Amino acid sequence: MRVDCIYYTSTGKVRAKNEDALLIVDEIFSEEDFQECLQKSKEGTEFVFVVADGMGGHEKGEVASRLVLETILESKDRLYDDIEGVLLLAKKRLDEYVKNNPFAYNMGCALAGLVIREGSAKVFNVGDCRVYRLIDGNLVKLTIDHSVVEKLLLEGLISEEEAKNHPKRNVLTSAILGDMSDIIPEVYVTEVELFEEDLFFLCSDGVCGELEKEEIKECLSKEKPCESLLDVLKAKPLKDNLSFVILKVEGG
Repeated sequence: MRVDCIYYTSTGKVRAKNEDALLIVDEIFSEEDFQECLQKSKEGTEFVFVVADGMGGHEKGEVASRLVLETILESKDRLYDDIEGVLLLAKKRLDEYVKNNPFAYNMGCALAGLVIREGSAKVFNVGDCRVYRLIDGNLVKLTIDHSVVEKLLLEGLISEEEAKNHPKRNVLTSAILGDMSDIIPEVYVTEVELFEEDLFFLCSDGVCGELEKEEIKECLSKEKPCESLLDVLKAKPLKDNLSFVILKVEGG
């Protein structure tokens, strides 16, 4: 089995630093500001891809996203079977950091990931990072945002149009936090079947918050999807950091 991926992370137009981080198979990209898309092809039986969006703790979001991804990478052999357990290990690591650095209390991150093992795949997320899938020309969101607005949407209390500009659109109901508690409020995990011609798209909310679903779909359908996404994003305000991964599995 081979996975081809293209990935990108950037500070954006407004933020002073990049608190996002990427885990691409066995490599972590933290506090990076890419000028162009990077790509990797890898053969094997097990792969992991994660986008993490750091936050809080006196601007220690970049530390939180890196520590969480380091924990996932160190525990990747057990990740497929125990995603929630590995994420709890990452949370404990943030708690340990906070014990030694009290000023960083409540540092944390949202994340979304895809882990593949021998032709099967699991998608997971905490917070508002997302995983989409482009299959048969349709773009499908595979994750569930842990946010106030998503809850209102699911309960039918607001429309998709109202959600876009809702005053609480950035308020999360779950994240991996260094807050000395024993739990992560919500973790979403689902298993998906792999097909030969589909694409997966992982992104931080700095990307999905800027782009309409149709814009993402159109860009992913192009011959050079990463460059197409960057062209569209250039015209956006880009008030947040932005990170994404495009990947295709072959021979699954």
